Amino acid sequence: MLETEKQKDNLAKFLYDIAKIDFAAFVVARISKFTEFTILDFIIGILATIIPIIVALILDGKEMKQ
Repeated sequence: MLETEKQKDNLAKFLYDIAKIDFAAFVVARISKFTEFTILDFIIGILATIIPIIVALILDGKEMKQ
């Protein structure tokens, strides 16, 4: 699917951005509302942040096969 190094880098950057958005939407926004904030909300937010970061780190670490 990823044919060039540039495609891999762009996808990794996109996933890092998704992780930032997920963290802001799920964790920071819920804390700042001063409404009921459950531990489940926090766990879902953290997982939604960690998963794209892990995939991006894997993409950054792999060398493209030529």
